[in-house]
Amino acid sequence: MKIMKAFDKKVGDTEYYKYRVNLPKKIVEDSNLLGKEVKVRLDKGKIIIEKE
Repeated sequence: MKIMKAFDKKVGDTEYYKYRVNLPKKIVEDSNLLGKEVKVRLDKGKIIIEKE
């Protein structure tokens, strides 16, 4: 997997980007987090996605 940077919009001279990660379908379905609010944090070089 890789993190992808995607251009979102430009307001004046400022450009805004979104970052996307493709997650395995089975992992997302088993997590029961599909469609729910999650929070993301960085811990010792790892990106952690957890239920809010």
